[in-house]
Amino acid sequence: MAEMKTNRELYSFVSALAKRLSESTLTLESYLENMRRLARAYGQPMALSLSEFACLLEASCETSAREAHVPSTQVEDYQAWDGRIAGQLEDLRELRQAGSLEDKYRYFGIDAPSGARWYNFDPNTYLECGMAGTFGGWEEGDDTGRCYVPGKVAVLDATGGMTAA
Repeated sequence: MAEMKTNRELYSFVSALAKRLSESTLTLESYLENMRRLARAYGQPMALSLSEFACLLEASCETSAREAHVPSTQVEDYQAWDGRIAGQLEDLRELRQAGSLEDKYRYFGIDAPSGARWYNFDPNTYLECGMAGTFGGWEEGDDTGRCYVPGKVAVLDATGGMTAA
């Protein structure tokens, strides 16, 4: 892989990866477990180049991602990241156990018992939305399915019914 230098390059890579993942049966829970295991292999410091980060995201797609070496001590930033992923995994487990992941309207947003609001439930939407929201790089016309929505959009109201906003 060529060295990436811009968020736009990373976004383009992630959107292509997300498109491939849309055909996958890999669950978001399995993807995050793979990513968490593989991230441990980077050790200290937990500072990745854009290309290393892209490789981590891509390698996490493999359901056979092997257990990686766990560093004996970890930097504070990594611990915060790992704690966030652990919390997301717990949310997904609780949502699955409650049957919430089977709700056909889940992409309008559902609340986990932790209080977090979830809108993405598969690796492809999780990665694409996370990338666009965290690093930017999306441009109108990209082949991602993302677009500006003119006018009002459908949202769920407090009673669970749909309304326009």
